[in-house]
Amino acid sequence: MQRVLALLALLLAAAYPCAAPAQSYPSKPVRMIVPYAPGGGTDVLTRVLAKQLSENTGQSFVVENRAGGSATIGVALGAKAAPDGYTIIAMSGVPYLINQFMFRSLPYDTIADFEPVSRFASVPMLLVSHPSFPPDSPAAFVDYARDNPGKVSFGAPDEMTHLAMTIISQATKTRITIVPYKGAGPALNDLLGNHIPVMMSSSSAAMPYLKDSRIKAIAVTTKSRVPSLPHVPTVSETIAPGFELNAWFGILAPAKTPKEIVNYLHAAIAKAVRAAEIQQRFESLGASPIEMLSQPEFVAYLKAERERWGKAFRDAGLQPQ
Repeated sequence: MQRVLALLALLLAAAYPCAAPAQSYPSKPVRMIVPYAPGGGTDVLTRVLAKQLSENTGQSFVVENRAGGSATIGVALGAKAAPDGYTIIAMSGVPYLINQFMFRSLPYDTIADFEPVSRFASVPMLLVSHPSFPPDSPAAFVDYARDNPGKVSFGAPDEMTHLAMTIISQATKTRITIVPYKGAGPALNDLLGNHIPVMMSSSSAAMPYLKDSRIKAIAVTTKSRVPSLPHVPTVSETIAPGFELNAWFGILAPAKTPKEIVNYLHAAIAKAVRAAEIQQRFESLGASPIEMLSQPEFVAYLKAERERWGKAFRDAGLQPQ
């Protein structure tokens, strides 16, 4: 009888290999890889989310910055992590998807190597400058760039902002010198030091410096003006009709992470972003909790976004590096 029970236990363990881990998860700290330097939008918003997740679950969610390679270093690290739910990746959605078009090869597959978990926030992108930069409107920016071809250095924290400025430059027939950075934090530091005159940043990263007038906002990239900055015009209403860019942020897990753990994380994130504290904090940063999608809907959304930005990349006439 004991032999039969032992055999039955082995069969059950083989049939349900993930049941025990899912029931006890998380039993130790969860590492959240941010593939950018500290201080950027992804970093700031992920830290807000991590704090709320830690409070709600009773287990630490720890942010780890792994910048470099246009975010590919940190993302690759996450892709190679054990698929046990204890390493997840916080990503800025559009740059994550654009990288596969910007580079001839990547150390990971943007779809096959990850299990999408959830989106958690969205923010408007801002064209911001040092206070000493003469232009203070989109039209003035274009005029200045035309008068100084190739002499305006634009800080690009990621491939999304690189592509966005390429599209704007083509639409306005200007020649801008694009300077790549390892994230919004380093780019903002150079902007504050007046080493570059202008950059594109998420409102979450730029808002603290806008509030104390250490930088100024020239334009927003959303379809319509944002309530937190009603005086700032949109790119589309002024210099590039039809231009629209919304930044969103999400969480990925390594491929083959047990479905039960992915579902747990999805539910935990949904609960976290509903908390009054996190909504107030997001609002103070110019961000907002994004419409929650089911996990399968998020998978479909990623695929649709990949097609959208692939088309934008090709339409801009860009070639992979």
